[in-house]
Amino acid sequence: MSGLRGRQAIALVARREITQKLREKSFLISTGVTVALILLVSVVPKLAGFGGREEFTVAASDAAGLAVARAADRSAATFDAEVKVERLAPERAAAALESGDVDAVLSTGGLSSQEEPDETLAGIVQTAAREVRQAAALRRAGLDPPEVQRALNPPPLKVTTVEPADPERDRKGGFAFIAVLALYAQLLTFGYLLASGVVEEKASRVVEVLLSTIQARDLLAGKIIGLGILGFGQVVAIAGVGVGAAAASGALEVDGDILVAAALAVGWFVLGYAFYAGLFACAGAIVPRQEELQSSMTPLTMVILISFFISFAVLEDPDGTLARVTSFIPFSAPMIMPVRIALGEASTFEIVAAFAVTAASAIALVPLAGRIYRGAVLRTGSAVKLREAWSAAGTRA
Repeated sequence: MSGLRGRQAIALVARREITQKLREKSFLISTGVTVALILLVSVVPKLAGFGGREEFTVAASDAAGLAVARAADRSAATFDAEVKVERLAPERAAAALESGDVDAVLSTGGLSSQEEPDETLAGIVQTAAREVRQAAALRRAGLDPPEVQRALNPPPLKVTTVEPADPERDRKGGFAFIAVLALYAQLLTFGYLLASGVVEEKASRVVEVLLSTIQARDLLAGKIIGLGILGFGQVVAIAGVGVGAAAASGALEVDGDILVAAALAVGWFVLGYAFYAGLFACAGAIVPRQEELQSSMTPLTMVILISFFISFAVLEDPDGTLARVTSFIPFSAPMIMPVRIALGEASTFEIVAAFAVTAASAIALVPLAGRIYRGAVLRTGSAVKLREAWSAAGTRA
């Protein structure tokens, strides 16, 4: 039987990987669940009110309480909150609190609530009460109303920064968090799919049939490319659904910067997958059974997990030493650079240089991973050490 070689073999294996996965219900279900989770993360916080202004309803049962309530309404914005003021007869106060119609009742006697009041609401009311008392004291001292207002509301302190402040930082930070979460999940998911597929073929001896007509490096390349195409399609779908849903719900204002950052995040997934794919394939090739796969994958999953945790530190300080250093380490760059790009803290030079370093590292790993895969994939019985796989590939070359 004549063997298949080169592009024809790689394309055949890649097509086989794609069609096989698309026929698996588990893969389709996991894709649906991933898209749904990104959708929830993008939309639910906004719909549930997280990250928005807190809203309180305060009732006033007499004139003194009404003065404090109105002052609370005026000062609530300082606390990133909103206070709705209602008038309420004193005899209805207890029932309104018990039913939850109001959060607090203000009167001459102070603030009343069903349970311990919210800390933000208590702070707003205390500030308002001081303002009312200070205004009364100033009026007794002979100041007219305009003078009282000027005394109680002096001009705010002017704030300047050496570096210009970015008013969109919170919005970009939220996008960066979702992007790195999706990248983390996708790298682990498709790395595991690749490794488990290698183990499955090895355990069932299917790989022996395949290698009778296809060279090991072509088989490995086809598997990596096939799953990579699926991963790329899934990431594009996730990015499109997430950005679209967040924009539709008002949770995210989509502009050119966000779209560019989303496109670059997809590109970094492709590069990250290219770097890790050969390593995950080797992790699958050196073990004989699925039960042993977890242990061989642990070093790789730990590296990705550490990079994921580092990305949180980079969210807080995207221009710090840690962020700059890890941007040029191929193991962590796919998780770090999307965060810095989304926050606008990565220069064009850094983006290009980090991409080039990671791409060069991925290319350098191809022959190494191919040799280990070739030397280990036909070894059965027990787990194969990397040195043994390397030596075995040399004897078959």
